[in-house]
Amino acid sequence: MGNKFTKDSFIVGFALFAVFFGAGNLIFPPAIGFMAGSSWMFAFLALLLAGIALPILSIIAVSNAGGSFEELSKPIGKWFHVSFNLFVMIGVGVLATIPRTAATTHELGVIPLFPNVPIQLTVVVFFALTYYFANDKSNFIDKVGKIMTPGLIGILLLIGVKAILSPPSTPAPAHVPNPFSASFIELYFTGDLLTGLLCTPIFVSAIVSKGYTLEAERKRMTLSASLIAGAGFILVYFGLLYLGAHGGNLFPADVARTDLLNGLVSLSFGNIGTIGLSIVVVLACLSTAIGITASVADFVSSVTKNKITYKVMVAVTCIVGVIVGGTGVDSIINFAGPIFYTVYPPAIVLTFLGLFKKYVPNDGAFRYAVLITLALSAVKGLGELGVHIGFIDSLISSLPLSSQGFEWILPAIAGFFFGWILYKLTGKEIVEANVRRAN
Repeated sequence: MGNKFTKDSFIVGFALFAVFFGAGNLIFPPAIGFMAGSSWMFAFLALLLAGIALPILSIIAVSNAGGSFEELSKPIGKWFHVSFNLFVMIGVGVLATIPRTAATTHELGVIPLFPNVPIQLTVVVFFALTYYFANDKSNFIDKVGKIMTPGLIGILLLIGVKAILSPPSTPAPAHVPNPFSASFIELYFTGDLLTGLLCTPIFVSAIVSKGYTLEAERKRMTLSASLIAGAGFILVYFGLLYLGAHGGNLFPADVARTDLLNGLVSLSFGNIGTIGLSIVVVLACLSTAIGITASVADFVSSVTKNKITYKVMVAVTCIVGVIVGGTGVDSIINFAGPIFYTVYPPAIVLTFLGLFKKYVPNDGAFRYAVLITLALSAVKGLGELGVHIGFIDSLISSLPLSSQGFEWILPAIAGFFFGWILYKLTGKEIVEANVRRAN
């Protein structure tokens, strides 16, 4: 049992790492290191929290809720589970994250080696492979964990070790006034927290299929695999961020993220580094596309009661990916910005409430903490689209921590206590207790 548990932990942990580590995870750590410059330690702290801790905690939060996002978000209402999932999976997953993996593959994986290949050819081949792997729901975790991830981690570690032992230059002064908050918010664009909340059911299903059917066994396997994935994140992220921080004197301040990464690796390794990065990009982006495509298809088939089957949704997602992926990385990131600003803060609140669910006094506390955060972040998202509501924008900008981008934190706490008291005063807390006893 011990050997089987260890082996399965590494297979699932490697698959978790690969599904999380996609296009954004390659291009954002060097970019925030570059942005932070000599203050790169503050950027790394933000990376530890937003890029590693939060995604891992989201996996544990969903696992604690029986491996179901629906169960995790149940205190808010069934409408939230369906609408939030659809908004994130379609808006972030199908229209942004999945196409971005193909576009990044072209810009960082194909163009440096084959500059005359058109992006349309790259995305067609990319999504043909995505369809092949994601189409087999029962085995894709093993395929990703056994085939793709070992090579991916090996090359990434080599890049990181070389950057630490022989940095390309010295750090320049920070390009932003607050490297921690700027880096934390920049990491919204990786989408990893959302990936954790929405993809965990697929991993839980794979864990159960390996024979870990008891709740205690399933939670133990989830925790073990999550820690393995987290260790991989720390090693790889540190190397990439350090590489970006020590390239500050070599590139203009407005350098594109993909150009920065490609240039840094080329300076450190020459042509061999370019080839290695190309392999990493293809493996990382393909594994992420597979994992998110599988999660989207699984959710849509479940919500529609299989009127839209799993395989049909996989095909639809890949077709949309071909169309949107051809627009390029920067245009996809710009398009997705308002969506990430809207959904990330409530996802953070939801994760922490799920982790400490047994200490949440009633559903009102849970519900209002999330909904008030969602309302504030929606205003932020609208602002990114150029839609401004004068007095509301002024009110939000006057909130504590608003200058750092964390204006939602105190209102979320206030919403927690408001919902708690409201439910006690209206008697809904008693109704909840009776329902739990009946179940």
